[in-house]
Amino acid sequence: MTPPNGDSLTWEDRRNNEAIYLQQISLYPIWQTQARRSQLFSCPYSHGKHAFTLIELLVVTAIIALLASLLLPSLVVVQSNARRIHCTSNLRQLGIALQIYVEDNGSYPVAMTTNGLGNWQIALWPSATDRVLYCPQIMPASEQFLQYFPTNQFIYPHYGYNATGAVRINPPPQNPGLGGNFVWTGPGVGNYVPAAENWVRVPSQMIALGDGMTFLPPPLTLPGITPANPLYPVFPFILQPQGYPGVNKNHNDGADMAFCDGHVEYASQSYWFSSSDAVKCLWNNDNQAHPSFQ
Repeated sequence: MTPPNGDSLTWEDRRNNEAIYLQQISLYPIWQTQARRSQLFSCPYSHGKHAFTLIELLVVTAIIALLASLLLPSLVVVQSNARRIHCTSNLRQLGIALQIYVEDNGSYPVAMTTNGLGNWQIALWPSATDRVLYCPQIMPASEQFLQYFPTNQFIYPHYGYNATGAVRINPPPQNPGLGGNFVWTGPGVGNYVPAAENWVRVPSQMIALGDGMTFLPPPLTLPGITPANPLYPVFPFILQPQGYPGVNKNHNDGADMAFCDGHVEYASQSYWFSSSDAVKCLWNNDNQAHPSFQ
């Protein structure tokens, strides 16, 4: 049967075509969504590009590791230098506090009290905060320190005071350091007389305090002793029988020292221990080496 308009398609063909067309229209949004998803999740290297190979990734990782190995030692050195600069700043503040004390009292602080505890750090507290009494370079505590303060496995070392000068044997009648002289005032009774300001002949060549690592064990009978209480000295030899050196080496095998005029110098531990007259005289208030004391 031929349609009225003369079209060669039959009614059935037209209906089939219309059904197919309607089906295509209804499916077009789905096809469009799938095409977009294919674009989003398609590999970006499919158009003439390529991904990193395993060898290339290993090479990049090796380069990063090499750069890190080159930079890390430099960072360690930078951190060490920063701590030493901080240490120098602390000692300068202590040097200023010491000068203020000497100007006010006409003498240097005695090293310790008659009960065996440190006194010099207490004397400087009014002009210096407690935190500047400690070197910023953390280190393990000594066995002797742990016997008295077992909870302090790692410590910031307390600075030491030049209490006795360069004296190891044959101590003279007058203490060549800054710690003062012990004077008996009666049977079994005495006290410390401070070192007068004029005892120090050349303040710019007299070590006052610096990086130390020893302490005088406090009396066990005293209650409430803390790590801030003992006497912390600094001296140019090794303390026996413990074998503890009187100068620390926590800054690249060296130590900072503050002088009586307030300036600070850095040198190796071996330099501060030197037996030369030029170094030994830096420890004595009369600016003499005194070989007979060593």
